Amino acid sequence: MNDPPALRGLRRDLTREIFEELAALQCEIAEILGYIGTTRDKLERWCRRTYRKPLSDMIPMIRQDGLIAIRRASFEQLKKSATIISQQYNRFLPGAGAEDRAQADEAIRAFTGMIGVPEEQVRELFP
Repeated sequence: MNDPPALRGLRRDLTREIFEELAALQCEIAEILGYIGTTRDKLERWCRRTYRKPLSDMIPMIRQDGLIAIRRASFEQLKKSATIISQQYNRFLPGAGAEDRAQADEAIRAFTGMIGVPEEQVRELFP
């Protein structure tokens, strides 16, 4: 498919690539208009020629690309940081492993209780 002609604005031209990049960056329509230096009417017509869909349909669709990119970047960071893994684990899985945690706490209490054994008993166990 041939790329449609760029939309000529007062500040710069809008190509399909620039439009999709701005939408993926979560830019609002007003921001795109200011960045290009054009009117909403012209942008609407350009969008219809380019995508055969109205601007109101295309902006939310293309913005999803940016949200996915953010999610991908987050997963890449997760691979590099134990702190972030812990934060995300707690954010998305609150209470997960709570039962395991209770068992672990009980085991720790039992172990530390053993450490507090009177000296006489320690001598009996380890002569």
